[in-house]
Formats: sequence, C-alpha cells, structure tokens
Amino acid sequence: MSLLVSCCCSTKMDTNELTPEERKNREGLSYLTWDMFDSPGEPGSGYNFMEREPVLILDQIVHKTKRFLNVELGYVSKVYADKNVFPTKDSHRVGKAIRLRIVGPRKRMAIIKELILFGVERIAVNRETVYFDTDDLKPPQFALWT
Repeated sequence: MSLLVSCCCSTKMDTNELTPEERKNREGLSYLTWDMFDSPGEPGSGYNFMEREPVLILDQIVHKTKRFLNVELGYVSKVYADKNVFPTKDSHRVGKAIRLRIVGPRKRMAIIKELILFGVERIAVNRETVYFDTDDLKPPQFALWT
C-alpha cells in the first residue's frame, strides 16, 4: 500500500486565513505541509515525529525548483513498519527519510542535483523513485536501485 501525497506549489501560501489546525500543518514550512509525511493511518504523525531537517531541505527545493512532488513515504510508525517488514534501523522509523515518486528523468535529475547542493549525502534512485535521508548514523551513499 503506497500513500501518495502531492504538492503542487507555485506560490507561497498566506497563512493569515487558516484555522489553527491548518496553521500547525504548515508551521515552519513555505510550500509543503506536515501531513504529507504522516505514517499511513496515523494523522499528525508527520508533524509529531518527522525530523525537521529533511522536510525543511525538501521545502527549500520545492521553493527553488517550483516542482510538483509526490511524497510516497515519510515517517512510519512502529505498527506500520512491523506490518510491512521495515528493518529496525530504517531511517523512516525515526523520521529522517523521505521517498519521492518522480517518474520524469529530467525532474528526477533536477531534484537529485538540488539534494546534492543542499549537502544530502545519502540518496538512492530508481526509475520512479528518489529516496534520501539525513541519518548521521549511516555512512554517505549514492545508490542506484533496480
């Protein structure tokens, strides 16, 4: 089961007219929302458990590139991770990893380039996905998944 949350962000949103819940969902972000990173079936988990660093990096990349993004996976809860057989040391479990669905090769390369420019040292890519994390406990790596 893959939950896709899309972000089509061409302009920065005015937060003055938002409800308190909507304002919390956008707190600290200019283009993305925290619910994009929720564990499937656990509303609010993206805001509560995602590390700020990868989300803020992605928010800045969206600002710079004005690209439409599909977040496949952000934070995953213990229940979801155990059910889907995620390793115990998976970076999604601690909210330090993001998996994006990016089918177009030019768009994929543009996002990878920006990740590298922002200093991200752990990136994995396949034909439809870009994965990155900011987990300092793992060595730098660039992987091509098949």
